[in-house]
Amino acid sequence: MDLKLQNILFPDKDRYMNYQTLFCREGKGIYDENNQCLVMAKYTACDFGSYLNGFSVQKWKEYTNIGKVTLKLEIEGDFELILSGYHLVQLAAQKQILFKKRFKCDSRQMIEIDVPETKETIVGFEIQSFSDCRIFSGGYYSEVDEGEFNPVVLSVATTTFQKEDFIRRNLQMIREELLSDAFVGPNIYVHVVDNGRTLDRKEIENEHIFYHPNKNVGGSGGFTRGMIESLAQKPKATHVLLMDDDVEILSESIRRTYLLLLLEKEAYKNHIISGAMLCYEQMDEFHEDVGFIGADGGQNPSKECESVSEISNIVKLEESVTDKADSYAGWWYCCIPSTMIERNGFALPLFIRVDDTEFSLRNNAKFITMNGICVWHMGFVMKFNYFMEYYQVFRNFLIAEACNPSTRRQRIWNRFMGLFLSEILRFNYEAADMILDAILDYLKGPKFIQQEKCQERLDTMSKRNAVMKDLEEYGDLGLDIDSVYKEDYRRPLDTLLYRLTFNGQVLWPERMLRKGPAVVAYDWFYNPQAQCLKDSVMAVNPYTKTGELRHIDKKRFRRVMKKYFAVMKLYKQRHEKVEAAYYARRKYLTSYKFWAKYLELEKYQ
Repeated sequence: MDLKLQNILFPDKDRYMNYQTLFCREGKGIYDENNQCLVMAKYTACDFGSYLNGFSVQKWKEYTNIGKVTLKLEIEGDFELILSGYHLVQLAAQKQILFKKRFKCDSRQMIEIDVPETKETIVGFEIQSFSDCRIFSGGYYSEVDEGEFNPVVLSVATTTFQKEDFIRRNLQMIREELLSDAFVGPNIYVHVVDNGRTLDRKEIENEHIFYHPNKNVGGSGGFTRGMIESLAQKPKATHVLLMDDDVEILSESIRRTYLLLLLEKEAYKNHIISGAMLCYEQMDEFHEDVGFIGADGGQNPSKECESVSEISNIVKLEESVTDKADSYAGWWYCCIPSTMIERNGFALPLFIRVDDTEFSLRNNAKFITMNGICVWHMGFVMKFNYFMEYYQVFRNFLIAEACNPSTRRQRIWNRFMGLFLSEILRFNYEAADMILDAILDYLKGPKFIQQEKCQERLDTMSKRNAVMKDLEEYGDLGLDIDSVYKEDYRRPLDTLLYRLTFNGQVLWPERMLRKGPAVVAYDWFYNPQAQCLKDSVMAVNPYTKTGELRHIDKKRFRRVMKKYFAVMKLYKQRHEKVEAAYYARRKYLTSYKFWAKYLELEKYQ
């Protein structure tokens, strides 16, 4: 059977016009919506060796059982086609021309070019036009044996909380572009888990799309509901693709995921396919596909890359390894074998954050990534808040490590103790207090997270987040917000006094403090010299031009530090007993029995 592995994609939406390099890396054409083709002018060149259209030939050969690969294009015009392969030498992409030929297609016709056997990482093609040209469709095909197809029923499970517009757009795309596909459509199912219960079942459901009202139990509860429904559907899902609600997705990403599963070699059937997160606001900006817990105890992207417009970055992403220790896949686009869920359980009931990380670590997961399997995710800049990043992440990591003991615990602990200290030193007493509350709630043991009080906790803790105001409301303070993320040179004497006095909060008269405010970052970035011995700081988000003004408060400092020592004493007394309790309950907390009760499945149907 001659099977299309990958479509050639065109910038067929207005939103893509500013990001044509995702489709065509050099040069560009104009998409003709009426004739559904890409139009190239005479004497122009378009290079389709791009993030969305490059063919990751080595990965397809490694992960799947494919034969000879052929590029097919439905095209009209006088042009030269150049087929090239790319690999990385140090940080530069090396180009190897594999095929070159001039074609004169007086009318619309299909041309076929065999991709020769190659060790190149990625293959792409370039069209150089000698007349006006029209490209109607295209793709990379391979001869495959239908008798060797894996049984695949792919369930897309997306959980949402009041993101109706995104969900509607994505469902419309799935209906029109996937479910209508005679080859892929019959084996694609979708489960919409509505934590906010604001969607209308009638506008969503059909024979392949299902609606599930759910309690507001965050990502862990919503995605677990999606897993449960996927395993219960008929036919039962062989794979569950977890996908965030506030994302833009291409049908092609899901199609490529399905084909990888269909052709997957036995050695990779227990791997997770992890899609990349790109930035919704800057569509060619790569964020992460696989992450890992680093030496600093933080969650870090495995691959370093900014723009996927450059061929060197595209090749680097494909050649980068994803088998670092303590690796995980985020649940913005994460395709999990059903056997993994059945073998090791559902998510821990952590509400939001770390649930995806814990699941990967618990399963010692291995990963498959590929260019073009991705989503565009909303709001990296806008989403930072102390409740999520300090309370939720720290508390949930403590729980995750109690359930899956490892050497990661000390690294994570050291990271958050460092964050506690840095927030105290920049007068962010509320954030520091949240870190201590994370420890206190963890010490309450598994009974605390077994009780479904997610919304209550969210409402209470969110009120303690920083209130970021428009900088104009503070008047003209002469702030240099452009240097927020620049680290100043630390003067030795300032450093000594800064440490001895906890930045003027002990053993230092207030009259001797320098007048502020000092400009500091609103997030994790730490620049001690900027705030050294100042009486106030302005925590700034330079992207939104907002900030929070904080003043030194020695009484609040003493209260928080008193609480710190009390919490550390309590932790030392109780942590071994608490860890044992979590470990003893870990299988129950990820079981269907627990989740059916927690989600009140009989009530929410």
